[in-house]
Amino acid sequence: MFGRQLACRKNRHSSASSRQRGFTLIELLVSMALVALLMTMVYEGLRSGQRAAETGQAFIDRTNRLRITHEFVRQQVGRLMPLAYKQEGSTGKLFMFEGDSELIRFVAPMPGYLGFGGTYVQELELIRDGRYRSLVFRHWLQNGFDEKKIDKSEPPILLLAGIRAGGFRFKGLNPEGKVGDWTERWEDPQLTPLAVQLDLEMSEESRIEWPLLEIVMMVDGGATRGFNAGFVPPG
Repeated sequence: MFGRQLACRKNRHSSASSRQRGFTLIELLVSMALVALLMTMVYEGLRSGQRAAETGQAFIDRTNRLRITHEFVRQQVGRLMPLAYKQEGSTGKLFMFEGDSELIRFVAPMPGYLGFGGTYVQELELIRDGRYRSLVFRHWLQNGFDEKKIDKSEPPILLLAGIRAGGFRFKGLNPEGKVGDWTERWEDPQLTPLAVQLDLEMSEESRIEWPLLEIVMMVDGGATRGFNAGFVPPG
């Protein structure tokens, strides 16, 4: 009888041990699954944070480029000077400002980080760049400037990309000496305009909006007719 009791106790102890070992294995599997799930959630959180940081940085970069371009164009165009950069051989007509909806050319000083002193012939142009257009900048020293010797292979300075539509417009004095309406072409290169406008519509991909830019000249555009001083002949 004592033997049977001992055997029963051993069987109960063995069953309890088996149940204990079985629950420990299940708990281990559940713990591993929970750890894996937690690691997945942490990884996705880190990835989402990284994507958000990259998106935010890209937005900051686009906004900074827009702000810098806006201020650069305002500063350079606003400081244009009534100085001729070329002369028409047959008529003697001087060219101080050329402009249409896609390009303007004028003379102005350069920022210290781009120029080496003196005045420069400067050019802003909207060029086709794939699906959209880009605003680019070129410059040459006024002294010795020759349009025929411009190196077309030299790439311009990219200011802004992703432009869907828009362009330059100009305002000057009409024949009665009053301020005229905005026009998309500047007719008289011997005069400088009173104001220049740059209105651009950005593409959806660029995720930025161009604030309408209207620049009032620092010089009197109506006082430059027939002004021959400052012309530097080529060479």
